[in-house]
Amino acid sequence: MAYFQYQARDAQGETHRGIMEAMSEIEAAKKLKSSRLFPIAIKPVKRKRPRRVPEEHIIRFFFDLSDLFFAGLPVDRALALISANQNHKIFQRVLQDLLEEVQGGSDLSSAIGKYRDVFGDLSDHMIRAGEASGTLAPILRRLAQYLEQRRTFKQTLISSMIYPLILLSVSGISMIILLIYVIPKFAKIFEDLHQEVPFVTQVLLNIGVFLKEYGWIVPILLGLFYWGGRILYQQPKVRGRIDRLLLRLPLTSYLVLHSELTRFCRTLGTMLESGVPLLKALSLGEEVLMNTALREALTPLHREIKIGHSMSNFFRSSGVFPGRMGTMLRIAEEQGNLGEGLIGLGDFFEKEVQRTLQRLLSLMEPFVIILTALVIGIMVISMFSAIFGINEIQF
Repeated sequence: MAYFQYQARDAQGETHRGIMEAMSEIEAAKKLKSSRLFPIAIKPVKRKRPRRVPEEHIIRFFFDLSDLFFAGLPVDRALALISANQNHKIFQRVLQDLLEEVQGGSDLSSAIGKYRDVFGDLSDHMIRAGEASGTLAPILRRLAQYLEQRRTFKQTLISSMIYPLILLSVSGISMIILLIYVIPKFAKIFEDLHQEVPFVTQVLLNIGVFLKEYGWIVPILLGLFYWGGRILYQQPKVRGRIDRLLLRLPLTSYLVLHSELTRFCRTLGTMLESGVPLLKALSLGEEVLMNTALREALTPLHREIKIGHSMSNFFRSSGVFPGRMGTMLRIAEEQGNLGEGLIGLGDFFEKEVQRTLQRLLSLMEPFVIILTALVIGIMVISMFSAIFGINEIQF
């Protein structure tokens, strides 16, 4: 789907301007005629790509906009107030552009649709549903809460890895210092005494010499490996195999599956609660999934829903998703609150991810400490054995 800017007249000769979503200009013209508007001009809208806007500014924007709508302010005045108090210059220009679009006759969803790279696809569709149902203020509040939950979940995943990375970094630096500066001094003593360096000490000495002479190559190789891996991962076949492997490995399958389902359930539930049609909400829910294998597993769900089957039956019989998901969705369907049930499932899966991360971290910490102690212990033992060897020679 693409966006088209249009200018049209109604039967009374009044001019209408706006932005609409359609597959082509011909389809856009048909949609206008079906709305009893006579198209004058239709042209594709170029999606604007400003530099990245921090997510906290977008979340604050939707909260503020919701509050102002609850207070009874019209769209243009609310946008003007928020734009005037915005301290992020790039985002301020985006808001000023939104204000110009709204003052020019576009509705809020169409104006935000031009900035999908800033606000995301979900914002556009949720706001459009709110405009159609007359519940824009509560839907904006729900959208802001959803984005805030998504940001918190992302920060939880990132922060959980900080401590292990710090521990590994400190351990690595300690080993490099021993290899480059400490062990060579012991080797120099053997060289002065014209004695053969012990085997283990010689191996460590060779590693230290390599790091000292060619250590600059290591970050280059790591960088090439990283970028090469990213390029390979972008290939559909390679990415598909890796994603399927991640869902099969014991250490990653549970964490990857539940992280993805957290995003999917929250997104789909929030869209349904906002009045977005099920099939459209499902398509948007699939877009937040990063694992292509899970996307493929969800593909038949569209067909099942179109022919009248329930969502809960699909998840119960898929064999990919947790059994709890199908059971909870069936209860939600029976009670007529599928959106709320999906949001609840998203909260449950997030707690499962947090518990799993805590268990992994509690296991990882002693493992890293033991591994570091083992490696450094080997280095220290090799140095002491070298010292004892020197004493035996002198004796």
